[in-house]
Amino acid sequence: MTRQQFFTTLTRQRQLLPVLLLTAYCIDAVITAFRGTVVMDGVIYNYALTIKHYIAFGAIGVNLLTYFFLRPFYKYILGLTVAFGLFNLMTFSALETTKFFSFDNLKLSFQPSAFWAGLLAYLLNFKRVNGFVIDNLATRRTPEEERASFAEGVEKFKGKYESYTIQTLTEILAKKEYVPEALEAVRQLLNERQSNGNAS
Repeated sequence: MTRQQFFTTLTRQRQLLPVLLLTAYCIDAVITAFRGTVVMDGVIYNYALTIKHYIAFGAIGVNLLTYFFLRPFYKYILGLTVAFGLFNLMTFSALETTKFFSFDNLKLSFQPSAFWAGLLAYLLNFKRVNGFVIDNLATRRTPEEERASFAEGVEKFKGKYESYTIQTLTEILAKKEYVPEALEAVRQLLNERQSNGNAS
């Protein structure tokens, strides 16, 4: 496989990168377990995998199977995996490392390996994630509020375009590159001028 083919494949399968990152952490844990010892602060300790490691290995397997055979569910499985990892319900790295953030009296802890995987998943999908958050968590306006806001926008554009010639207004309408409020304002101005022209 050439370098270009490799990068093309990597780009096509980029949604798998967070799981591959967690897999790398798991492989490091397995290698450490084969060695049987780990060094912390200059002291050698015996090392063995814990039940949380085996849960993490299982989660990696489920993610891979979901990615290749049940792709629509992959994002949910990955999200659950990252969430469980963040709260130390499973351990990907050799050692169960917990980092802390403190905000006044609020203390938050998380597992770095799951945090990096979650951050990578977010960076790969930030437009979709941000759109989902805005669509589902932002304050929704009622249909009446939407109509009132639209009408207000139309009036603003009518004031802006009032001095434009019919030719310029027609060109704006033909391009259709403007926001709906602007296009509606142009239509109304053209209709008003046509009505005035017919009346005279």
